Amino acid sequence: MSRLSRVVGVDEAGRGAVIGPLVVAGIAVSEDMIPRLEEAGVKDSKKLTRKRREELYKWLTSTGVENRFELIEPERVDIYTRRRGGPGINTLEIEAIVSLAEVLRPDVMIVDSPSKNTESIRSKISQHLAGVRVICQCHADEEYPVVAAASIVAKVIRDAALSDLAKTLGDIGSGYPSDPRTLAFLHRLVRQKGLTDVVRRSWRTVDRVMPTLGEYLGLEDSSGEG
Repeated sequence: MSRLSRVVGVDEAGRGAVIGPLVVAGIAVSEDMIPRLEEAGVKDSKKLTRKRREELYKWLTSTGVENRFELIEPERVDIYTRRRGGPGINTLEIEAIVSLAEVLRPDVMIVDSPSKNTESIRSKISQHLAGVRVICQCHADEEYPVVAAASIVAKVIRDAALSDLAKTLGDIGSGYPSDPRTLAFLHRLVRQKGLTDVVRRSWRTVDRVMPTLGEYLGLEDSSGEG
């Protein structure tokens, strides 16, 4: 009887956020477990409510599905950005994916690609993982339940990290530049106490909320209409 393949799905949460960590998560299942993921209602985390994500996360852990994640703090994200002279966030994600693979030991790894150039990402991952079949696809979380499960893990872990931050910082919103609550928090932060290590300083969003010299000197009001 042939051995069942060990399949690992990988996805991330928080790549575009200006506040909080980037989380890259992987789950490992035997291929015969994949239909059970579908039956349980596992799908792309963006299509689930927070409550449902947390329920499915508890189900995944209770069934013994092996999962691991890399929680990458803003300072490290900044170091990798091209604006700071780094190799790019794709490189950071690839390093995290390889690190997860070394622990989860896949026969097949399916990755939600951080780039439209999926073949380049696949090749860079594969060169570190001899003997592993790597599938790299944009929106893989919509097609592969094992990747959708990884997206749930990543999102739940990031949500928990943001909840912890909010306990001490107050309302920080989702952490994304498109969130008015996040922007309001950034404006308060830079004017009251300055940037902290929870913020990705290399983001252009931060440039836009920084006070002007005129504001520092009291020559303009906070709206810039002085």
